[in-house]
Amino acid sequence: MLRSKGLTEKVVLLGIDGMDPTYSRRMVDEGKMPNLKKLIEKGAARKDLRLLGANPTITPPMWTTLSTGAYPMTHGVEDFNINLKGELDVNFAGIYSKYVHAEPLWNITADAGKKTLVWHWPGGAWPPTSDSENLMVVDGSTPGALGFGYAMRDNEVTVIAHNNTEKPSYHMYSAPHSKGYEGDGSDLHYLGCGTRDTSKKPYHDELWAEFSEGIACNGYKPKRYMDYRLMHSLPGDSGMDTLKRFPQNIALSPLTEPQGWADAPEGAKEFTWLQVFGHMPAPCLLLKNEEGIYDRVAVYISKEMPQPVALLVKGEYVKNVPGIVPKGQTGEMEKVIRNMCLLDCAEDGTYVRMWASQAFSAEDNCVWYPHWVFDKVVGKFGPPVPTGQGFGGDFDIMECNFKQWEQAAKWQADSMKYMMQEEGVDVVFSHFHGPDMMGHCYMTWMKDRKVAYDPRSISPAPEEDIQKLHERTYMITDDYIGEFLPLIDEGWTIILFSDHSLICRNEDMIHQIGDNMGVNTGVMLELGYTALLKDEDGNLLPEIDWENTKAVQQRSNSIFINLKGRDRFGIVDPADKYELEEQIITDLYGYRDKITGKRVISLALHKKDANLLGLGGEHTGADIIFFVHDDYAVDHGEGLSTATGYNDTTLSPIFVAAGPGIKEGFEMELFPREVDIAPTAAVLLGVRIPAQCEGCPSYSILSEEL
Repeated sequence: MLRSKGLTEKVVLLGIDGMDPTYSRRMVDEGKMPNLKKLIEKGAARKDLRLLGANPTITPPMWTTLSTGAYPMTHGVEDFNINLKGELDVNFAGIYSKYVHAEPLWNITADAGKKTLVWHWPGGAWPPTSDSENLMVVDGSTPGALGFGYAMRDNEVTVIAHNNTEKPSYHMYSAPHSKGYEGDGSDLHYLGCGTRDTSKKPYHDELWAEFSEGIACNGYKPKRYMDYRLMHSLPGDSGMDTLKRFPQNIALSPLTEPQGWADAPEGAKEFTWLQVFGHMPAPCLLLKNEEGIYDRVAVYISKEMPQPVALLVKGEYVKNVPGIVPKGQTGEMEKVIRNMCLLDCAEDGTYVRMWASQAFSAEDNCVWYPHWVFDKVVGKFGPPVPTGQGFGGDFDIMECNFKQWEQAAKWQADSMKYMMQEEGVDVVFSHFHGPDMMGHCYMTWMKDRKVAYDPRSISPAPEEDIQKLHERTYMITDDYIGEFLPLIDEGWTIILFSDHSLICRNEDMIHQIGDNMGVNTGVMLELGYTALLKDEDGNLLPEIDWENTKAVQQRSNSIFINLKGRDRFGIVDPADKYELEEQIITDLYGYRDKITGKRVISLALHKKDANLLGLGGEHTGADIIFFVHDDYAVDHGEGLSTATGYNDTTLSPIFVAAGPGIKEGFEMELFPREVDIAPTAAVLLGVRIPAQCEGCPSYSILSEEL
């Protein structure tokens, strides 16, 4: 019989994106994660810290499973993106709450009278799903860092100024398409964030209707498929030169004598930093010291400013540099913040290399509900911290990104604790993105690749150096966990978990099938099921030839038949559908790594058979679901949740629980599952389990029998 009263009054669900149980266990045993060790000792976990993950191992469906206790086929978000039915050339980010067909636990806790904070939960949290006065929601519109989507006004960039450069130019390598973008400010083209009108803010009384598609549901045509062979190069680059910069954007500028300044210091040199994806110039001055050595950069918004907004000294990381940028296409301006660092400069003033983080809005509260939460948090701790993942072999930039994540972790912990301790919050659903976002920078290179079967296999540094970066990410995460440990003594129960982890593949080759934001043509093109258009010379174009395409592979694990009567470009007769699926599955199992001869695909299933894995639902299910063999899984997404890789990496999530209602020092034998998180939290709090929940409470860890 279920108790009418819970085992605890307060619960924080401490979700950490991409956190690996196996690697964490090793770090704990080596004494490098002392706070996680304390949490384990205070509570309950398996010895290997594993949580049995659902599939696919990608952000939106897993976070939706964690909040509802339902498998993806039930809650409706089965991959990173969702197809518009009948439109294989259009898909949307599966993060939008209107796509979720299962009840989230936060609606139940709020309705039960518990003040509930949902903090940047990238799975069905935004827009808010309840009008309860007890529900507070902060973002949840993107899987990236807090505010990554709605608040980002400019991308991360490296600024290089040189005496031999002729004019300012901008070169984009991290755009959401394959060929890159070059701009000189002559037109206004906002890649990544400019399709939305930021002048129209959805306020709390409008959130229940329809949220702006440009913010939470950024649709795009997947004919802009990702092919790393199409990475854009600068004149004179070798292939490796290009690779080492990817995905870092570059702004180039000449170094000249100052002109038009109100009061430029003697001996200073001027250069132009092209902001806002190359469309907004900002003036900078390279300064020399009393010894005549150039060693500082002064950053300005305009030449009329009496003082710079930042003074950069070589190697010093500078937080929260203020700036202004155009507010969408409204003609207005808005305040932003960046982090910056002077990476290098020639003592004789002939060269400058400067890094600038993404620019985040300092005043956009459109995904903070109610708005007073924004006012409280930002008023006390400042705006969300810009965070990035630029790497490409540049360890100076990686160092900047680590400092950002340290800053972001502290900001987030302080903000959440303030809401818990000062604003009376009882239940927190939280997401921290550090291990996932940083892991995407270096995971590919954690193992030395002796033969360059694929250009991304060539490490920019020895694997020992890359692995140190991995350790550092987990140490930052441990510090973040440590911020919450004292709450246990204040009566809080902590449930620590991840959605998935990230894997370092064992084999050198990266096969073009699996995790992708749009259509991945590589293997399906090779097998003859996807066709591309050709130019007049017979060269392949990055655009699907739908008239000759029988099937496409989209997103992480999905293959869609181009079906007559269902899909706009359909060419396959429904009577031939099953036979075609059988042939595709056979060919997938037969596909081999041309060097090793190993099978690349570990599992391929018809939609109906994928039900066994909690996939293949009526809302978004593909015609074929497949998974890539462990040896070829890239980061996460296309591999099974049980996959294992190099250097103690896996795709399994982590689980630890401690505090009131949880046994102390308890080692679990059974596997807890991702679908068990929500019902376990419900029982601890004494509220009902979500209606569509397919998991069950982890009774073995509870301090009292129920």
